[in-house]
Amino acid sequence: MAALNQQTPTGLVIAQTVGITSSLFLLGANASLSFVAVPAVMQAPAPLAVKQWFTVLTNGGAIGRPLAILSAIATGYVAYHQDPSSAPFKLNIAATILLPSIVPFTFAFIVPTNNKLIAKKDDLASASLDDKAVEAGVAQGETVHALIDRWATLNLARAVLIGVGALCTVLAALNKRDVFGFKDIGLTSGANRMG
Repeated sequence: MAALNQQTPTGLVIAQTVGITSSLFLLGANASLSFVAVPAVMQAPAPLAVKQWFTVLTNGGAIGRPLAILSAIATGYVAYHQDPSSAPFKLNIAATILLPSIVPFTFAFIVPTNNKLIAKKDDLASASLDDKAVEAGVAQGETVHALIDRWATLNLARAVLIGVGALCTVLAALNKRDVFGFKDIGLTSGANRMG
């Protein structure tokens, strides 16, 4: 019984590994911004919260952009070397499109909220953390905390794109091989049992 039916070239194994690990790391990093970082940021007063959010944004972007590009290049490379009619090819192409699609998604849906928060950061740069009325008169949906909450929700939508892309990379890897080959196994009966 063969452990694997085919031997994958080392370069493809490396590219596939990079595509899977970088997309899954990107998913975890991106989702943790909304599930871990933002809830902590939301506990701070508005002037501090917006500064902390800006740090989350800056650090997240420094990790996210390169990982999106790296994972798309890796999955595109793997797809290029696959049969275009195969399911793994289609899954890798889907991943190659989905993973970097977070960039136009960000520009279309998240950047307007980013710009509002960056303006708030600049406006509140010298505000006292003890000033409870620092955002008095600001429309309810336009406060620092409301904008950060909106950003976290949009970020989760971005994580869904990454998650679907990462899932495609895993399914493509699992789909391309049979783990065990059964062509040489057979059942015999009666006198045939002994050879």
